Amino acid sequence: MKHNIIGIFSGKGGVGKTTVTVNLSAVLTQIKKNVIAIDTDIKMGGLGLHLGMFQFPTTLNDVILSNKNLYEALYIHSSGLRIIPAALSVQEIDTSGLKNILSAPFLSNNIVFIDSPPGLEKNAIDVLSACPTGIIVVTPEVTSIVNSLKVISEMEKTNTEILGAIVNMYNSNDKNQINLAEIESTLGIPILGVVPFDRDVKSSIFKKMPVVVYNPYSPASLEFKKIGAKLVGEEFKPESFVWIKRMIKRLKQ
Repeated sequence: MKHNIIGIFSGKGGVGKTTVTVNLSAVLTQIKKNVIAIDTDIKMGGLGLHLGMFQFPTTLNDVILSNKNLYEALYIHSSGLRIIPAALSVQEIDTSGLKNILSAPFLSNNIVFIDSPPGLEKNAIDVLSACPTGIIVVTPEVTSIVNSLKVISEMEKTNTEILGAIVNMYNSNDKNQINLAEIESTLGIPILGVVPFDRDVKSSIFKKMPVVVYNPYSPASLEFKKIGAKLVGEEFKPESFVWIKRMIKRLKQ
């Protein structure tokens, strides 16, 4: 990988940006990469909530406000996923120094996924400016794609290298959505992967774990694994008899 810090961005909320961050982080953790997911949505942080982690003595907010060591805000989920959360409280914080915080030496040996605020408010712009590379998460809807175009334009202004787009919650049987060719053509960037609509994703969030841990054989899990392998330049080799394993996993649940 050219850069170890990857921002996960979206033009609007509700497209599954945090889900993508959590599962890509979990996938690379499973294949023995050093990975840290950081929640930079200072006002509406949800990365910890997504994983059922609520109480944090130190958060990214504390690091910014009190000049605490970033390492003090590192926590480990039961799945092995390492995260640096944002606080649950809503407060105004100047995030213009985020780039300097992300230059912390201990991050250099890790792949770092940055869960960004949606849209283009000041916090989001500061995150864009701090990330050398980024991925856009979109859903096959007009509003998501149009707003993503605005984020892409801003990424070009901040010289953030765009790795591509992840199309989330795609239903191949739904004719009332924008197709993949149109999405790629409109955005003008390659599609890194297409995560299908998958009921196991919702179940995994309820269970407070990544879907790749909750059901490693679900359609969404397999796509996250494929995208993760692509990001680190490795070949994705799907296991044999996936549909049987998927059925057994569901029966156990």
